[in-house]
Amino acid sequence: MRKSWLSLPFVFILCLSLNLPAAYAAETLPEPFFKYLSSKYLGNPGVILINGASNEVVYQDGASKPRKPASVLKIISTSAIALTLDTATVFKTAIYKTEKKGVFVIWGENDPWITSNAKYRDANKRAYMPALIKAAFASDKSLKKINLIYKGVNNSDILYAKRALKRKSSVAYKPISKNVEVESLITEKIAEVSSPPLHKMIRFALLYSDNVLSQRLAMLATGKNGYPLTRTGLNKMANDKISELGVDTTGMVLMDGSGLSGQNRVSAVTVSQLLLKVKSEPRLKVIYDSLPVSGESGTLIGRYHSTAPQAVGLVRAKTGSIRNTVSLAGFATSGDKEYVFVVLADGVGRTRRLQDAARSAIDRMLGTITKPAVSGLTLPVPENNPFTTNP
Repeated sequence: MRKSWLSLPFVFILCLSLNLPAAYAAETLPEPFFKYLSSKYLGNPGVILINGASNEVVYQDGASKPRKPASVLKIISTSAIALTLDTATVFKTAIYKTEKKGVFVIWGENDPWITSNAKYRDANKRAYMPALIKAAFASDKSLKKINLIYKGVNNSDILYAKRALKRKSSVAYKPISKNVEVESLITEKIAEVSSPPLHKMIRFALLYSDNVLSQRLAMLATGKNGYPLTRTGLNKMANDKISELGVDTTGMVLMDGSGLSGQNRVSAVTVSQLLLKVKSEPRLKVIYDSLPVSGESGTLIGRYHSTAPQAVGLVRAKTGSIRNTVSLAGFATSGDKEYVFVVLADGVGRTRRLQDAARSAIDRMLGTITKPAVSGLTLPVPENNPFTTNP
C-alpha cells in the first residue's frame, strides 16, 4: 500500500507509541519529497538524509537494514584503496631478458590499469600488455618462440595478451613461484609501461562505474593490507578499513569490489557514515572529487535534465543498478548547506522501464531539496576533459 505523508507528526507519534522502527524526520521537508519517495517504483527503499554540516539525521526510513547496494558499493572499495596507498602512486610493469635465450620475465606491481584489450587501450590510453610481449620478439629477430615467466600481473591480462597476439603456439607462459626472487632471474630491461596516478584510476572507477577496475582496486587493497586474495579476504579487509574510520559496518558483506554480486549487503546508515568521512578525512577527498555530477559528468550526465532540471550541477553522487536494485548515494547542495543522502532501492522491477521510473523518482525527490549554493559553499565542478587519464 502506498505511504501517505499528509500528516507527518501524526505518523511519527503513532510509530513511537507502537514502538516501531519509524521513519524519522528531524526537520520539515517539502511534501513533494515524500510524494516521490513513496513512489511505487521504489518499493520501500532504505533512505537516509543527513545535514552534512551538523551530522544531524534529517530523515531516515529502513536505513539500518543491509541491502543490495549495486555500484554504490564502489564508494567502499575505492575508499579502501585510498586509505591504503598514497593516491599519487604509479604502477610500473616491465619485461626483461634473462640469461637464457628466448626466456623473458614480465614483472609488475599489480597495476589495476593495464589491459590486454585494444578497445580499452585506445579509448582510455591504457598501458597495453601485448606491447611488452611484442618488445620481447623485437629484441631478437631470430626468435620464433619465447617463454614468458611473470609476477605481479593479473593472470587474465596474460591470457588475453596471448589471444591478442594470436601467437598461441609461439609463446609459452608460466607464473613465477612465490619463493623465487625476480632479481635473480633478470638481466636487461627491454620495455616498461606505467599507469596514471592512483587518484586518476579512482576517479575513472567512480565517474564511469568501471566494474573491472573497481574489482582490481579492491583486490589490490586486500593484498596490500595482508589479507588473502579471496572473497573472504576482500570482505574482511573492507570491514576492517571502513570500521577503522569509526563507521558502523554492521551487516556489511562484500562479495566483490564492483557491486555486481546480488549477495553484497550494506545499509544506508553505513554508506552515509562513510560519506560523512569522505568530507572530513583528507585521504578520502579524492572520493568526493571523483563522484559524477548531476546532468554534467559520468554516469549522471544524462539524468536530471528532464526530471529535475533545477538540480543539474547540484548533486554529486554514485549511481548503482543491478537486477531489482537501483541506488544513488552522495551529496546534494541546498543553499547554505549540503545534504548527505543514500537511497538503496532493492525491491524495484526488473525491466529497464521500471528501473528508469525508479531513477526518475529518486532524481525528482532530490530536486525538491536542492538549491544553488550561497556564497562560501563550493559547488561541484564538472571535469572539462573526463577522458584524459594520462599522468
